Amino acid sequence: MTTLYIIRHGQSQANAKGILQGSHIDTPLTAKGRQQAQLVSSQLKRQRLQFDLVYASPLLRAAQTAAIIAPKSVTVFDSRLKEFDYGLWDGELEKTIWKKFPDCFDLRHNLLPGTSEINHGDNFEQVTFRLQQLFAELVNRHPQKKILIASHGFTIKLMMNAVLGINRLSSLNEPTNAGLTKIELTPQTQTVYYFNRDLTAAN
Repeated sequence: MTTLYIIRHGQSQANAKGILQGSHIDTPLTAKGRQQAQLVSSQLKRQRLQFDLVYASPLLRAAQTAAIIAPKSVTVFDSRLKEFDYGLWDGELEKTIWKKFPDCFDLRHNLLPGTSEINHGDNFEQVTFRLQQLFAELVNRHPQKKILIASHGFTIKLMMNAVLGINRLSSLNEPTNAGLTKIELTPQTQTVYYFNRDLTAAN
């Protein structure tokens, strides 16, 4: 069994300013974001959880989160773990995008499918397929390993889609900053053990 511990990065500067932050926006963690990652690290140490490998998005906010949680580990950067590409919307204020394109979001501001035709960014199916390929590779390369993965909110949401095949993806909110998700993989099965667990409140 390959076990993935998937962490959304801590609060970034763009998060703090309410900026829609996709794969082209690369801001560092805020002081709060670094503290969130450190709290997760401390809690995992209390649980005596040790990682055999670390994978991360190459974007700074995810790389910093991985380095704080597993400072002694060599990190493998994989572009498939980057955040969802919001295309022309990347870098805009979230409130502005919600107001300009109300039909692209539900009442909780969850992104709806089909928006790639409007913003020329990623679509759900393409990213989900890339993540399914990544999971298959991890199972083949790293059986019986515990892997920390540092990624991003919407990408982690699409990881859930890759495992669960969610027909209505808007019914699942993105994980919060520093939220932890656990997925167990075998060559035959993919199982979500828990989603968006908050370890920052347990310290």
